[in-house]
Amino acid sequence: MSRPAPIHPEPLARDAEGRPYSARYGDIYASSAGALGQARAVFLGGCGLLDTPSAWTGRRQFVVLETGFGLGTHFLATWQAWLADPARPDTLHFVSVELHPLAATDLIAACADPSLLPLAHELAAAWPPAVRGLHQLQFAAGRVKLTLALGDVREVLPRLDLGADAIHLDGFAPARNPAMWEPGVIKAAARLARPGARLASTSVAHALCAHLEQAGFTVSKLPGYGGEAARLQAVYAPRWRTRRLEPRAAATSVERHAMVIGAGLAGAACAQALARRGWTVDVLDADGAAAGASALPAGLAHARISPDDDRLARLGRAGLAALLAALPEPERHALWQGGGLLLAEPGSALPDLSAIAAALALPPSVAEVVDAGEASLRAGAQVTQGGWWPAGGVAAASSLVRAWLATPGVRLGGAQVHRLRRAPTFTVTHPGSSSHAIADWQALDAAGRVLAQAPVCIMATALDAARLLSASGLAPSGPCLQSLPLRAQAGQAFLVPASTLPQLARLQRPLAGDAYVLPLPPAALQSLGLPAGETWQLLGATYEDDPAALMPIEAAWAHIAQGLEPLVGALPAAPPAEARVFRGVRAVAVDRLPCAGPWPDWEALARAKPAALQRPADELPPLPGLYLSTAMGSRGLTLAALAAECIASHIEGEPAPVERDLLAALAPGRFGLRRTLRDAPPRA
Repeated sequence: MSRPAPIHPEPLARDAEGRPYSARYGDIYASSAGALGQARAVFLGGCGLLDTPSAWTGRRQFVVLETGFGLGTHFLATWQAWLADPARPDTLHFVSVELHPLAATDLIAACADPSLLPLAHELAAAWPPAVRGLHQLQFAAGRVKLTLALGDVREVLPRLDLGADAIHLDGFAPARNPAMWEPGVIKAAARLARPGARLASTSVAHALCAHLEQAGFTVSKLPGYGGEAARLQAVYAPRWRTRRLEPRAAATSVERHAMVIGAGLAGAACAQALARRGWTVDVLDADGAAAGASALPAGLAHARISPDDDRLARLGRAGLAALLAALPEPERHALWQGGGLLLAEPGSALPDLSAIAAALALPPSVAEVVDAGEASLRAGAQVTQGGWWPAGGVAAASSLVRAWLATPGVRLGGAQVHRLRRAPTFTVTHPGSSSHAIADWQALDAAGRVLAQAPVCIMATALDAARLLSASGLAPSGPCLQSLPLRAQAGQAFLVPASTLPQLARLQRPLAGDAYVLPLPPAALQSLGLPAGETWQLLGATYEDDPAALMPIEAAWAHIAQGLEPLVGALPAAPPAEARVFRGVRAVAVDRLPCAGPWPDWEALARAKPAALQRPADELPPLPGLYLSTAMGSRGLTLAALAAECIASHIEGEPAPVERDLLAALAPGRFGLRRTLRDAPPRA
């Protein structure tokens, strides 16, 4: 099992003249004539952002891609220019790759100019832990979004999913840091460039110019900044089509109206993600808000740790960050109790866990190994095992669903959707652009009446997704294809007054081993109408494969108590008389990962050449406007907001919140594709 290279924060050094300096690369971070001046003259000016009109004038969104975040000067200067421009785009996306990030305090200490300090303080306050992967930070009420991609640029760039309007090639001089300027890096950046994208760099090395021209850029050299002889500008204008995956395009031809089928965690998260972007969203669910498994008053959300930092570990980190970013104000503190949780491990396993944490260089804010004594102090209750103390906490699940559905622009309707169909096309003309033909999706009841229609439809119907696809004629057909292999998994949990469990009466943090116990957030207490002054705890949960034959209550309680016994000791043999029982059915995919993303056009795939079957699952031709968000299993709180962001970013043409391999792992068409590849005839 290979372990990924860890990310280590870079200590800030100074050269003899006091300028920010990297001892690793033996070079200063910016021009000796001034970092802000260089950022504006070379990079913002080189990409047309200081022109009149600016390159981003009249745009709904604008995406900047940068290699080498460094001191953050380019981002701060671009943010500053965005604030100062009345014709700025609605949303500014800035995606930057960095292998050796500075600490948050050093971003302030090394700020390039006093005018940037207020923005630098905001950046430092939101600065993520130094862990590999994509970290999305939001500023200016979500209108400025920084995606910090921590990792080696040679590995990270090919895995990004975005369309860049401007590219900053930076990262110390080629002689000091040659990895940043390799031909593969230039090709990867070109694959992410939208037509007409402008590129800027301080380097005018002959090899760099040659690589850019080979990748489809038209290169120019201009007078340099701060005494340098020249600087480089380029425009992406390839004379040939070379890439299999087109860069992400902004959705300018789609009416900003969507319908979401399903009002549980997955559907509510999708509705909120689009509504926060200015969409009108109709949500349909015959059972109303927060039914089924989403009716649970509270649940855990936390990152997973694995020695090889596998897909679930990476998705868990991204999912937790997306959940925290999606918590609505001012209900945030009522809906979420953070501060971590104890994921118990026997004492004999702690040295191994410590070694994993050290090998991955995980900071304490992400994961920390503590013994039973320290765990007891943090939890507020006596526990017999130590273990992980990762980022995470407890969310008021059903209350969160209702809060998301209360987002302005979201409209909830109670109706059962029997099937979907495509409506006849119609023409939409946007100001300043050409006309576009659009076909709405229509949701129909059993009598064929239209319940709602919109250009975008998101199915968040848990186990009903496979039936709805089949009833709509949208499932793959034929002996070589299968649709959506979901299975039902039932669960039971118990809500009890803390006073009935003396060893847990003073519990302050959730505990999880083979079962869990967690204190309820304030919003959950209020939604249940529980008496004030009493602490209530949720104990769960069972995992039962036959929802039609659930365990008896006594057996379910015994199962949960047995799971908690190694952690907190023996619990009563029967649930307290005051206990309330919650039951739900989870939708689980055969590979235990969610299904989130566009639904493939299986008819188009069937007509395609055999080579089309070799595409990754996230590159299958989609049915325009149709998306799925389902199969969250027991990780709905951790992953629903991330799934919603993946879908919303795809619809809007924004940079994706996770890497392409994770998008492929979540792609709803991955099962049909696997069946196709397995049953395809061998090549001659």
